[in-house]
Amino acid sequence: MRAAGGRARRRVCECKVETIYSLSGDVPVADAGAEGGDDVALWPGALTSGSVRRACSIRKLSAGGAILHCDHDVAIGERLELELMNGEHLAGRVVWRRGSEVGLSFDTQIDVFAIIAQDIVSQPGERRRMPRVELSCPALLDVEGRSHPVTTRDVSQGGVKLDVPFPLAPEQKVTVTLDGLRPVEGVVRWSAGSLAGIAFLPELRWQELMLWLKDKRRHVFQEASPPFAPAPAAAAGEPPAHDIDQGIALNLPARVREGTRRWQIDVASITTRSVAFDSFAALRIGSLLWVVLPGLEGWPARIVSVEGYRFTCEFTQPLHPAVLERVLALAAGNSGES
Repeated sequence: MRAAGGRARRRVCECKVETIYSLSGDVPVADAGAEGGDDVALWPGALTSGSVRRACSIRKLSAGGAILHCDHDVAIGERLELELMNGEHLAGRVVWRRGSEVGLSFDTQIDVFAIIAQDIVSQPGERRRMPRVELSCPALLDVEGRSHPVTTRDVSQGGVKLDVPFPLAPEQKVTVTLDGLRPVEGVVRWSAGSLAGIAFLPELRWQELMLWLKDKRRHVFQEASPPFAPAPAAAAGEPPAHDIDQGIALNLPARVREGTRRWQIDVASITTRSVAFDSFAALRIGSLLWVVLPGLEGWPARIVSVEGYRFTCEFTQPLHPAVLERVLALAAGNSGES
């Protein structure tokens, strides 16, 4: 009986340890991730210290550093050079150690997306695969006919790790909708508290995932970029520019997506952080939607208030001022044509 129970517990938390690439610019920190085990698939690398070169494994690679598995002793503060499978050499310094894991801080930030692309190109055409990529973004999880807002931890061609509002049952059928991607059917492979691993059925094509990640990387860079300089004062006789953080009144036809449902709305006002629209749809406060505006495909927003048929949503990621200006320009152009 005890052995059977052990097998059941392992099935619930069947987490495969594999190399993760991160678009973050931070140095990866020590966490509670598994250091080893039977189900491990880490990418190989090599560490060079002086004239000594030793093998290692890469658990996480970000723009700012890496988490490495190595069997030899290294000291905090030691200078090392990490060699990747594609031959690239990355110099850095050891900033932490936990057991066989080492945290390496790179001297200069790297382009993780370029490394992913190089790895894919180096693989045989018929066997090319995307690695697992760490990315936090809103998504929808459809379970037994109901949609639930969730957040991704990481994603690969084969599936996604999610923060979920309640435990899921292994082998449960679900549908996952990532912002900017079509709904993908899947099955729960493991569940542990507020985390769950979903396998896509069928897997995503690497080309599709690559394009989606490229779009996500652009949003990450936009959020990290410095704010625009204040606009110059308008010349005499010129109308003042829009204050894009005050409500801009509109009467703009647009669309909304919730899971697999799509319908038309009329946008009443918009700022960089929120949007208000009129709709006859039955929606609840807290629902996660994707608002489709001119030049803006599927931007995630959550309903924060309802007054009659007027819904006000806050964007989960504020619009960049330049993006909002483009939306307004396109909206004005469309209204002029009609």
